[in-house]
Amino acid sequence: MSGNVICDLDGVVYRGSRAISGAAEALSDLQASGVNLLFCTNNSSRTTSEVAKVIESVTGFGASPGQVLGSAMAAATMLAAEQPLTYVMGGNGILTALAEIGIETTAAGSEAQAVVVGIDLELSYDRLREASQAAANGARLIATNDDPTYPAEDGFWPGAGSILAAVETASGKRAEVAGKPHRPMRDLIRSYLVPGPVWVVGDRPDTDLALAEAEAGWRSILVLTGVVDRADGVVPVPDLVCDDLTAAAAAILSTG
Repeated sequence: MSGNVICDLDGVVYRGSRAISGAAEALSDLQASGVNLLFCTNNSSRTTSEVAKVIESVTGFGASPGQVLGSAMAAATMLAAEQPLTYVMGGNGILTALAEIGIETTAAGSEAQAVVVGIDLELSYDRLREASQAAANGARLIATNDDPTYPAEDGFWPGAGSILAAVETASGKRAEVAGKPHRPMRDLIRSYLVPGPVWVVGDRPDTDLALAEAEAGWRSILVLTGVVDRADGVVPVPDLVCDDLTAAAAAILSTG
């Protein structure tokens, strides 16, 4: 089978450290069919290698780093031409993505020509102050994503969008957003596609479904294992609604 499957992770493949039932088998079936299987996540906390290891350790499916596309990568592409000295309010995923294209980072917001904000698991008032002051003083402000929450095992935790709101409020600046459904991520995904149809499988309407809606010919599948548990009133309207990734994979494979 030819074509592409762009699969979200949090809320689709796993929730925190717990695999969603049947996810590994569904991913194996898709990969065995010959589709170009890619994992696209707005979570910028990990490197692509770390994400691949998490997929395998949590689900048992052997993903490769080359299959992982993250919002940190998309954010880095936005700064590739300028190569600005950058302050990072986030984790290793952002730092590595910037380093891989030669962008230097600084621990001093006063020196920064750009600020990248993502999910920051070591969030502190000092880090918030450095990022906000840098943006207020003219540094370019980029967010890996603006998801307000992400699904964990015990409910929904604050996402990068919650942290970004504090930076935007304190600095008076609006960020350019890199991740789903925005253009930098769509451009990144397109560079990894092979000929054939494109299916986007996700749990979040405002990122995953909106991603597919923004690109002509891309089709979306909403799964009900993450942010939403019913499709009533969901906007954008998905092409298909499935209970979980197992049902989504079966629907994709049935198209031939």
